[in-house]
Amino acid sequence: MLRRKGGYKHNGLSPMDLVLGIVLSILGLLVVLPFYNAIMISFVTEAEYFKTPFVFYPHAPTLEAYRTLLETGNILVGYGNTLFHIAVALPVSMFMTFSLGYVLSRPAFPGRKLLYIFVLITMLFSGGMVPSFLLIRSLGLMNTRWSVILSCLMSTYYAVLVTNFIRSLPVSLLESARLDGASETTILLRIVLPLSKPIIATIALFYTVDKWNEWWNSMLYINRTEMYPLQLILQNIINTYQSAEQRNIASADALTHLKTFSMGIKMAAIVVTMLPIMCVFPFLQRFFVKGIMIGAVKG
Repeated sequence: MLRRKGGYKHNGLSPMDLVLGIVLSILGLLVVLPFYNAIMISFVTEAEYFKTPFVFYPHAPTLEAYRTLLETGNILVGYGNTLFHIAVALPVSMFMTFSLGYVLSRPAFPGRKLLYIFVLITMLFSGGMVPSFLLIRSLGLMNTRWSVILSCLMSTYYAVLVTNFIRSLPVSLLESARLDGASETTILLRIVLPLSKPIIATIALFYTVDKWNEWWNSMLYINRTEMYPLQLILQNIINTYQSAEQRNIASADALTHLKTFSMGIKMAAIVVTMLPIMCVFPFLQRFFVKGIMIGAVKG
């Protein structure tokens, strides 16, 4: 023990630290175990799965589920389409979001309050699915990649996060740059952007996950299988195997391997979907917490 003025300071863990450690460990297990179980199920056979739904490790590992996804699911095409959507839409989405966020953060911008109200209204109300479909069709974008890219190009919620983050930057720093004769473009590119790495990484991760998980707009606007993104292809595979298993049908398009079952296909699809995002997230994690906490504070 170390003696200090007014009492003692203990170097050991307090009872509250132990309680918090136990609670957080339990919560961590609740998050990790289902995903671990999904990975294990993707490597087991149907007979082994029905013996015990929770699989600690496969006794007879098999790659039938992954082989079936690769052979019958056109997975590589789905990966290519999804990566194309991200590569094209992400830079444009980031540019539009950060530009709008910077404008909304400037008190001297004419009509800023009215524009901010319009942005907030779009967060609460939308035209709906039917008007969106009619708009895409009237623009001649049906069965094109642009129908998916343009339909979810920018999120006003993310623009509000950027606005709040920029408002948290020191005002004196921006004012001193203006006194030195810097234009708004110079301030944005040389001062605001370098200081906004946390929120840029956070919004980029949000957009990447949104576009990686996108399937709804593709289902509405695209009828060509070769243009389906990964999520829509995986959904079609799962639906095909579920219906085939329920009807006990073994056909060339459905149960091509008798050892493959729908639950194994589902779990393999989860692994295929989540693994790339999980590989990217650790590189952005150090920016993520800071960016979302500062950007969420209302200015």
